[in-house]
Amino acid sequence: MSQMHQERQKDLPWIISLPPKVSFFTGRRDLIQRIDEQLHSPDVINQGMAALVGIGGVGKSCLALHYAHSNIQQYNIVAWLNAENEISLQNDMVKLGQRIVDSMSDGSHRIPPTLHTLQTLMEQYQKTPAIRHDLTSDSLKRQSRDTQLLERIIEVSKDALDQQLIGPWLLIYDNVHRVKMVNKYIPTMRTGHIILTSRHRSWDDMIEIDIFNRKTSIEFLHRVVEPHGHSHQPIENDDAWDNIADILGDLPLALAQAAQYIRRKKISITTYVDQFKSLYQNLWQQEAPSSSYKQYLSENDDQCVVVEHTVETTWQIAISQVSCINPTACDLSTIAAYLSPNNISRELLVQLGVRILHVTENDVEIALDLLHDYCLMSWNGNCYNIHRLLQLVIRHKYQDSGVDQVVVEKLFQYYSERLYYDRRNIQQTLANIALIEHFEMARNYLNVYTLHDGKEDNYRHRQLVNSVILNVSHIYYNLANMVRAKDYVDEVLTSIPSSTTEKFINEGIHENQRHQFSRAIKLKGKIIMEMNDYDSALNNFHQALELERQHQNTLQEDIGKTLQLIGQANCRIGKFDISRQYLQQAIELQRQHLGENHLDVAKTYLWLGRVASKTGNLTEALTHANKALKIKKQLLGESNLDVAMIYETISNICRENYKYDDALRYFQNAIEFYKLHLGENALKVADGLHSLGRIYRQVKDLDQAMSCDVNALNIKQKQLGHEHVSLAYTYDELGLVYMAKNDYDNAKDNLMKSLQIKIKQLGEQHMNVAYTLDKIGLLYKANENYSQAMESFNQSLEIKKKQLGENHASAAYTYHQIGIIYKEKDDYINSLKYLQCALKIKRDSFGDDHVQTSYTLHEIGLLYKKFGDSDEAIRYLQRAHDTKVKQLGQDHIRALDSMAEINAIRDQIKKVKITIV
Repeated sequence: MSQMHQERQKDLPWIISLPPKVSFFTGRRDLIQRIDEQLHSPDVINQGMAALVGIGGVGKSCLALHYAHSNIQQYNIVAWLNAENEISLQNDMVKLGQRIVDSMSDGSHRIPPTLHTLQTLMEQYQKTPAIRHDLTSDSLKRQSRDTQLLERIIEVSKDALDQQLIGPWLLIYDNVHRVKMVNKYIPTMRTGHIILTSRHRSWDDMIEIDIFNRKTSIEFLHRVVEPHGHSHQPIENDDAWDNIADILGDLPLALAQAAQYIRRKKISITTYVDQFKSLYQNLWQQEAPSSSYKQYLSENDDQCVVVEHTVETTWQIAISQVSCINPTACDLSTIAAYLSPNNISRELLVQLGVRILHVTENDVEIALDLLHDYCLMSWNGNCYNIHRLLQLVIRHKYQDSGVDQVVVEKLFQYYSERLYYDRRNIQQTLANIALIEHFEMARNYLNVYTLHDGKEDNYRHRQLVNSVILNVSHIYYNLANMVRAKDYVDEVLTSIPSSTTEKFINEGIHENQRHQFSRAIKLKGKIIMEMNDYDSALNNFHQALELERQHQNTLQEDIGKTLQLIGQANCRIGKFDISRQYLQQAIELQRQHLGENHLDVAKTYLWLGRVASKTGNLTEALTHANKALKIKKQLLGESNLDVAMIYETISNICRENYKYDDALRYFQNAIEFYKLHLGENALKVADGLHSLGRIYRQVKDLDQAMSCDVNALNIKQKQLGHEHVSLAYTYDELGLVYMAKNDYDNAKDNLMKSLQIKIKQLGEQHMNVAYTLDKIGLLYKANENYSQAMESFNQSLEIKKKQLGENHASAAYTYHQIGIIYKEKDDYINSLKYLQCALKIKRDSFGDDHVQTSYTLHEIGLLYKKFGDSDEAIRYLQRAHDTKVKQLGQDHIRALDSMAEINAIRDQIKKVKITIV
């Protein structure tokens, strides 16, 4: 064995989040043996895996933990992964990745490629504050605003395990809640061992964990209450021990809680049993329904009937003690019963205690300390945890009293105020997102999706819950997680029966719910619009508009927002005349009811500016954009991020209309703002450099363009890793710069990188894939590889027709390029066919006087020149020239090109006439 390997062995095993050894572990040697046999057996379906299945509190986690500690020297790495939800599992998997990286600090000169990749990803992760998690604490974990880096880390970590790069390993996935979710976090090759604990019987070759048999229960109680054989209490007869095991149903968790309480309070077993029975009688004077019981098979084949309420009464003893000392503590535990059981921040509990219980912060702090002392809540140094079975005890206690409804409604009111997205305070927004996990728990306990014969209180409950769900959807929408956003908004729309939806339109019942429905379908329209489903988005917007206009109580500014959204959607699909009509209606309503200086008005002005820019009206576009700029400066101040973003919009308007000097000036102002307020390596700086590089490329300053794009790429790689979709857009720009430099090899390399990333991250049929295919087609055309160029353009065209329809403005560009390729191949008939298609779409989308229309007119003119039809050639070229002069000026190179072609044809006509004479 090499010295390096020997040194490395000294540090083994590497432990990730493994809790300490189980105290007083009792019995179950047969189960430990079964786990070991299954992990090593080649005859099971899931080799190397043992799934421990049983009810909560039966000791699944204890078994897994005991096995891990008993066999720890067999493994190089042992990791304990909290698999109850995806958030915690993601973060524990990242901890695993970090530990694998740490294991490479051994002086080795050669690191395997997989480990090198993982090391690079972890370095990137540590440098990304927007998504970084504390890898050394168990504090509250959040969703990334961008999950792709996390997913990549997890995949490479799994690869490292599969390839046995770190030797034998054991992963324990504890409290698996959703089988489908956890499967993607499990290594596929099973070169190590996996233990799962779960309450779901959905695993192959699962090991069912039953309650203790009576002998084990009594042995366990003896060991906890009388450690080392010493007892502080009178000698108990065997019947006392048997009684307590009996009333607790031999459930390990209940036995442990009772034994710890007896030991701490220094009371006798008989006293505890007496207290328990008294409390039991008070709670269960009537026979419990059969659904409250469950049967378990013990070792001697006897059936043990376990009353689930025995766990409740066990904890009720401690709760009663706490209530006598400090009623606020008892009330606070009730609130905690409707939160996610893990990772409850002290700040959250203090805020909820003050808000719901109307006590001081100091009162809440004292109550929390008491709950911690009585083991009703645990504290890990960063946050509190409360056992889910204790939550069940508390919730059951209040389920018929109305207390549960009051608490949950107050929680929802709190969530409705806190679950929001504030683009001006991203850190606060991320903190608010942490509440989503708690919100999900609370809504499980309020039935809001059944009408119950139309009772008004049900409508009120549903409205409250739906309001928060829509807020959550809006958060994910602003974080660009459209899939999650759509899932949440669909829940709201599904919760409203179709018959009720019809009544909204026809009868106007339940005005508040009607307003909520309108809000939901508008939000879904915005979400699917970002997913390029413009037809469905427009259907949603028009449905909302119809609903709003039919009810007098609708705020006119809400109608204005809907009109603006319809205008947005039409602008995006190239229907600029329709877009302008709706935006004009929106601005009139908004100015009338909100006044001139309102952010909604500014937003509509910006969209009017975009439409004017797309149709070649630079003056109108700048007028609208500057109005928006003035409003935002007045309302937000000069140094607000939104103001800088308007500078970007104005720059893009100038760029689209070939006013490059103005475009450069505005973009440079925006970039300097981003650097000053966000830092040199902020993503907004990279985006600005990316756009600035495009302008330099268009003015043929290729060195400056290259510098901007390379700097943008470096920032994005530092912040996002190497496979984020944002990098693809920079690779596109680099490809175009190399193409302009006639460096076709580097151009192809960058464009292919972009294409691979987009297909992987967005799918083969995404519009952004089509845009890169267009650029690849340009590259092949420039290199005179016309067959490859035609293939790329046709692939792009098919995507555009599928996603946007045959008459979208974007399709015109591709028709135009295919027409030029046919011309280069001397296929003039097909060339004219495609160019005419492009011309028709451009006229419909942009109008006759747009510069984009002039480019196709120019090409058709050249085509007629090839036909020898000089009159038609001059007619098309003259129309192209007139538009270019109007939009670009008579000295612009493109205008001069058209005039030069016209003059060349006229000179040729003169020569022919002279020859004839």
